Amino acid sequence: MWRNVRLWWQTPQLHAPGEDARRVTWLELFYDLVFVVVISRLAHHLAGHPDARSLGEFLLLFVPVWWVWLSVAYYNERFETYDLSFRAVTFFQMLAVAGMAATAEYGLGKTATGFALSYAFARALITWMWWRAGRHNPGVRPVTDVYVRGFSASIVLWTVAAFLTGPLALILKGVGLLIDLVTPLLTLADQPRVFPAPARKLPERFGLFVIIVLGESLVGVVNGLAEVETLGPVTVLRFVLGLLLGFGLWWVYFDYIGRREPDSHNRWRFLAWSYLHLPLVVGITLIGAMVEHAVAVEGPAEPGVRWLLAGGFALFYLACMGLEFTLEPEKELLFTARQLAPLRLLTAGVALTLPLFLTSLSGLVLGLIFLHLLHAGLGVRAWFASGNVGRTDMH
Repeated sequence: MWRNVRLWWQTPQLHAPGEDARRVTWLELFYDLVFVVVISRLAHHLAGHPDARSLGEFLLLFVPVWWVWLSVAYYNERFETYDLSFRAVTFFQMLAVAGMAATAEYGLGKTATGFALSYAFARALITWMWWRAGRHNPGVRPVTDVYVRGFSASIVLWTVAAFLTGPLALILKGVGLLIDLVTPLLTLADQPRVFPAPARKLPERFGLFVIIVLGESLVGVVNGLAEVETLGPVTVLRFVLGLLLGFGLWWVYFDYIGRREPDSHNRWRFLAWSYLHLPLVVGITLIGAMVEHAVAVEGPAEPGVRWLLAGGFALFYLACMGLEFTLEPEKELLFTARQLAPLRLLTAGVALTLPLFLTSLSGLVLGLIFLHLLHAGLGVRAWFASGNVGRTDMH
């Protein structure tokens, strides 16, 4: 009986170097679905209020959502178990994220208390998991102890801020979030010794998260079409162009970045690879939200919509440029990151100038699609040159 209990409720053990990489589990995929809801609600609110203030609110709420996902993904990479304890903690994590989703739309307004407490609860769970991992694996305590101290301070700040209003609440949340983001940097010197194993399935987890954000963008475009009372040719054109723009985002990311491994032997590059996915998914979400607004609202687009759309597009390409410098080199690499960087920068710069000349939203989207085409064409060449064409094991 005792042996069975130990199988049901296992202690976390650090995955050893050389351990076979595992695929993303069904539980992880199910867990990720909760983030579809919260990202969708944040994007929908921004689509309804495309202005600078709403953009700021969106960023202050999106970053905590992304950080919760990233923290759990990193813990699973090192200490994932396959027992009842892991399932129970995952359920409570889903409960916390569901609370964030329910309060996200006005997470800095009338539902700010609920969002802040949901975030604090999610962070408390992952902090407890890191503490438990350190308790059962003394060798990792140089890292986990720093995590527990830093993350606990952030939890306290967010909990206090939940019961405050005005600038003080925003300051406490901002400081708490900054502590969360900086804390892992304090452990980089110890991580090669404490966590010698390279990334096992994080590349797949990140790719799936990008798919989730892309999927939410497609849902937004479809919802925009569904909200239109009278279906006209302009609406249909925007719908088709919006889908094509989203397809181009998938094309560029997975041809250049998603199919390759990060440089997990260089801790700074590996950390940069992780953090640079934040502006990437923010850019994708901005594009999806603005296309949803454009499809749903008849008539000319507001200036804010055009600038946010172009800004999201530019942010996506700047993030891609940075990510390419963090990847493992390939044997048959057609284009290096250094060679592609000027093209990425030029694309971002041109995208940011298009709203000055293209007042029509359909024309702007078409212009962004043309910018996509050059990168997509080069991406296909790189994909063929890498020997991936015809493979059945590519994700």
